[in-house]
Amino acid sequence: MAASSDTANQSLLSRVRIIHALPVVPFILIGVFVSDAISDNSFLWHVRAGSAQRSAGAVLNEDIFTFTEQGTGWRTQSWLAELLYAAIESTTTSLVWVNWMILVVAAATLVFMAIAVYRSVPSPVMTAVALIVAVWLLGPFLQPRPVIFSFLLLAALVVVLQNKERVLWAAIPIMWVWAGIHGSWIIGGLLIVLYWLSTADKAIFRIGLIALVATLATAHGIGTWLVVMDFFGSQDALDQMQEWQPPDFGGLPQMPYLLLIGGVIVAGVRGRITPRDLIVILPFLFLGMTSRRTVVPAAIVLLPWAAMALPVVKVPKSATRPAVAVAAVALMALLVMAPMGLDTVGSLDPERFPSEEARAAISGENTFYDDGVGGYLIYREWPERLVWFDDRAELHGVERSLEFQGAVAGVYREVFDDYGFTTALSRPDWALTETLIADGWTVTHEDDHFIVLVR
Repeated sequence: MAASSDTANQSLLSRVRIIHALPVVPFILIGVFVSDAISDNSFLWHVRAGSAQRSAGAVLNEDIFTFTEQGTGWRTQSWLAELLYAAIESTTTSLVWVNWMILVVAAATLVFMAIAVYRSVPSPVMTAVALIVAVWLLGPFLQPRPVIFSFLLLAALVVVLQNKERVLWAAIPIMWVWAGIHGSWIIGGLLIVLYWLSTADKAIFRIGLIALVATLATAHGIGTWLVVMDFFGSQDALDQMQEWQPPDFGGLPQMPYLLLIGGVIVAGVRGRITPRDLIVILPFLFLGMTSRRTVVPAAIVLLPWAAMALPVVKVPKSATRPAVAVAAVALMALLVMAPMGLDTVGSLDPERFPSEEARAAISGENTFYDDGVGGYLIYREWPERLVWFDDRAELHGVERSLEFQGAVAGVYREVFDDYGFTTALSRPDWALTETLIADGWTVTHEDDHFIVLVR
């Protein structure tokens, strides 16, 4: 058996060519994206939610982080990811693990996307081209919030449905895990339903039904579905958030989505897409046009079909020895990890989060700040400090967001009186800063990104 295994490995290595280093290039781009300083504030409160749930031995069903909503019913949709975050954090003394986690999850997502694309266009060259488009769209969303796991699970589900004769059963654990990680599991359920409608495959119906029932077997039970309903009921609050604004296809970050649309059209004209395929394609094309946040999941589903528009480029067999080709691929793989040595890895973005000096200046004070700082303070100071505001739109609703926006614009008195703010962690470019100074507030700390003012 050992000899047979060695022979198989040697045979596999002998088929490696220099051209196989090309699909690794998009992974290098992933490394560049994820080496930035941590700027996602919701990730920070997710870590602390994980700590709270580990201590309590139960998932959160009400708010415990704010003095404005404390005790209000609220289900954390990402309890499984939060437990993972808290478990990792308990073994480390820095945040370096965060960037490495994103790298691993993003790379795994890209591997599944590569498998799906290669099935549509069996060419290493064209697979690399398609993956570069995918990374372009994916890059801005490579933050440590739980939604990155949903990208991975969606890409895995696409591969499962492509290979339904062999691994369709894997849809069940994928959907169960997804339901414990992020409310976007409903997109996976939609994909299964659309595949069933497009194929009329009874096996997809049976497995899909079991997978959807499995989402009820998570820690929240029926609450898993109620989280999704609460999300759709929070549309007014979501409209205040940039990521839920309509996509900007004229801007560079999301412009490549137009290439996917074009690819689908060309593949359809060439007869590579059947009318029944449109049952899956059209709803996801529409989904990608609804908000900036939905562009990536739509792209993950659409990429294999868009890739059908690409020609299958056959590369002549190289005379390069297999050992040299393997070394070239290995070298490219090492370059993926090279950016992880930068100083930004494991650090917090100073433009997004206050310095230790700024935090010390608001220590023990009832302070006004933005939602990003709210998430940071939950991470750093809960349970000693309860915050007034963070980015949980489904909890705070549109009213809190409008209160914040009004105060930032300088109309602050009513909000400050209602919540008893005696300190403000303001920004140099906020109208609030100028207004407070004009009203006699004192600056006790100032840096490039934050100003602390005291009544």
